[in-house]
Amino acid sequence: MLPVTHDYLSSVLGLRRAGVTETLIRFEEQGLIRKMRGVLQIDNPKSLEEKACCCYKLVSAAYASSSVRTLGEEQAS
Repeated sequence: MLPVTHDYLSSVLGLRRAGVTETLIRFEEQGLIRKMRGVLQIDNPKSLEEKACCCYKLVSAAYASSSVRTLGEEQAS
């Protein structure tokens, strides 16, 4: 599960929020993700990766490393 909003994704990607919402709806219709308030759940990561550009692995790795760092910082507190 990814704790993100449509607004956050649009800001990070430099896209209009409406475009992000339309894309997420299509991904959900294809069974790739599930969207809930403030959270995205990836149901079919392999297919999602196939639809994404070649930068998917870079973005995924960056997100994973920042999430791990955040969890480690929280545990140290």
